[in-house]
This record gives sequence, structure tokens and C-alpha cells, in this order.
Amino acid sequence: MIGAIVFELKAVNSDSLPLHHGQQLHGLCFKIMEDFSPALADHVHKEMSIKPFTSAMLEYPQSLRANNNRLYIKEGTMLRWRVTALQDHVLQAFLNLQPGHIMNLGNLQLEIVRIIINPEISAYSGLIEPTDLLAECFSCVPPSVISLKFHSATTFRAGNDDFPWPLPEYVFGSLADKWVALDMPGDLPAKLIREEAKAIVPLEWQGRSCKLNFAPKRSARGFVGQFTYGLNHVDDEYQSILLLLAAYAELAGIGRWTAHGMGQVRIIR
Repeated sequence: MIGAIVFELKAVNSDSLPLHHGQQLHGLCFKIMEDFSPALADHVHKEMSIKPFTSAMLEYPQSLRANNNRLYIKEGTMLRWRVTALQDHVLQAFLNLQPGHIMNLGNLQLEIVRIIINPEISAYSGLIEPTDLLAECFSCVPPSVISLKFHSATTFRAGNDDFPWPLPEYVFGSLADKWVALDMPGDLPAKLIREEAKAIVPLEWQGRSCKLNFAPKRSARGFVGQFTYGLNHVDDEYQSILLLLAAYAELAGIGRWTAHGMGQVRIIR
């Protein structure tokens, strides 16, 4: 089982966070796994180059004040935090948390008010068996286009540089690599998918580039926006695979630093 969980949180005290606080949330994910199973946290940290979870930035009211790249949160403020788990044991670590549990982000204390795994209550939450995702995507007629909204800053790696542009082979190639690395069902040929994705035609796009500062000496250049890809020149046998990978993107994220808040993606249906 894999899935997306939305935590409704309440600030227990007043404090501030970096405006781009993905690194702090990444550390919190490991704290949750360590409390559940030290062996699990150690394995994910040391043995897995592709992490089996993603973390979005905190969602907060528009009224929160941000100055000097700091986000100021007052006691009692309600926030939301979406995480995804791409392997069952990681999912169980997140689901082991209960309302009333206090989580710490630096000096900021956040109390869990509600845990949501129902898409009718909170969009982009829910649980699914990977085999069901596979069956669902291969049982429908493949679309002629796929539209993706890059909800948070996204980037790829090209040599030693960030590559802040959604080339189709980068988008679907990175998803295929993650699918294979995390032992999802089905024998997806990642290298062939990357090659076939070169036949995808970018049809429409709107977006902008951006830069995220994780720490004084750690930053990334990325992009946000909405991109539509045409599949008419893709071999029929690969169109369903690309649809599967696009659906997987809503859980797995795309590109680098998906465990730090980057690469959050939505399918435009």
C-alpha cells in the first residue's frame, strides 16, 4: 500500500521557520520513521538514494507574515502538511501518529488535530495498492495529451548543474527510475521509457523559473507552472505506461529534492 496523508496541525506556540522549510520537514519525516522503527530510518537514510517518501511545504493562511525569508507563525494557527509514502512500512510509520501528538520543527511545536486519508475530505490524499494503480491505468483508453501542474518548484540534474525545465525525457524518465528503484509492480523498462519520451511533443506551457534557498550554502534553481504534453507520436504500448507514470507523479513527485518540498505535481484532468 502507498498513499498520501494530510495532517491538519495547530501551532502550540509562536515561532518562525525559514520561508522554504523543506529541509526542516525532511528531518521531521526521519524523526517520525525513527520513532516508529530505528532500523527503518537507518535503512532509508543510509541505503536508499531515492527516498520512499515526499513532503510538501506547510500550507498556511494568507495572513501569515513573512519577512527576511522567515515565516512567522502565531500560536493557534492552523496549518496543513501533506506527505506521501511510497512503500508500505513508511506508510505505517506515518499512520502510526495520532491526533494530539506534538511534532517539533525547531522551536515551533505543532499538534496533530486530524489525519486525513480520504480524497473527499482533502484532495490529493488517499491510499492505493500499486497493483490497483497499474490496473486502473492500463484498463482505460490512453489519452492523446497529459497535462501536469508543477505545484512546487521542480528541477532535474544535468551533470553538475540544476536543469530547471520539464523536458519530457527528464519528467517521465525520472518517474520510471523511481518506480523501478522502489520496487513497484510490473517490469517497466526505464531506459526505453526515457528514450520513448523523446517522441512526446510539448504543446502548451505557462510558468516561471524560481530559486529555493534550503540553507545558507544549499539552494536549487527550479520552475513552477503547467505543461501539456502530446502523445500522438508515442508508440501505443508506451502511452498507457506514460499515463501510469503521470498518475504516480501525484504521489512520487518529479525530479530532485521531492523529500524537501520540491517536485509536487498534479494531473490536470
